[in-house]
Amino acid sequence: MTHNRYNVFNQIHKGLRHLMYDTAVRLQTTDLSRPEATEVINSVSLVVDLFDEHAHHEDKYVLPMVEKHNPALVADFEKDHELDHKLSDGLRQLVASWKSAATQQERNITGQGIFYAFNEFIAFNLYHMNREEDTLLATLWKHHTDEELHAASQAIVASIPPDVLMLESKWMMRSMNNAEIAEWMTGIKHGAPAEVYAVYLQMAEQELSAERFHMIASALETEITVAE
Repeated sequence: MTHNRYNVFNQIHKGLRHLMYDTAVRLQTTDLSRPEATEVINSVSLVVDLFDEHAHHEDKYVLPMVEKHNPALVADFEKDHELDHKLSDGLRQLVASWKSAATQQERNITGQGIFYAFNEFIAFNLYHMNREEDTLLATLWKHHTDEELHAASQAIVASIPPDVLMLESKWMMRSMNNAEIAEWMTGIKHGAPAEVYAVYLQMAEQELSAERFHMIASALETEITVAE
């Protein structure tokens, strides 16, 4: 959905997609029969954990804003989250089996199970996130102001443990275009303590190409709009 309104899902969805894509590529190019595959298997667990956390935030902070206007729509998305949890639990069980496997053959067989289960998880969540940014967002825009949506986002951010927030922020930084990052950083610059802004500025320098970072840094100094 394209619109000039505030998209409460955009940043975190872009970050989660990027993490999911990155993990999927590494998963299918790794020999899962080898113990060295532990790193990518742990990435699968990370994806599952972050998606579960994200669903919890939506259940607590976003869906209640829609429920009084369209309870049937909320019930539909809650069913989606229940299915997502089942997919997550299935992956967790496979990961545990892979880590406890005694032989290379067992790791290989279980690894293939993880590969296909993760692809099913990806397919479901890509469709689910698109639906959220279509039907759910349209209802939010119809009944709530951008200020109310920003407040919901801020409440979510405040509820996230600092280490998890930094991890998610890195993936969001890697995943957004220049204009989106400049807008995000401008909000931090004016709404957060100077030391927090400094942390995010350093993160941008580390995660972005030199060309992109200089474009965004210049925009932040003059607060002009940058090209995407």
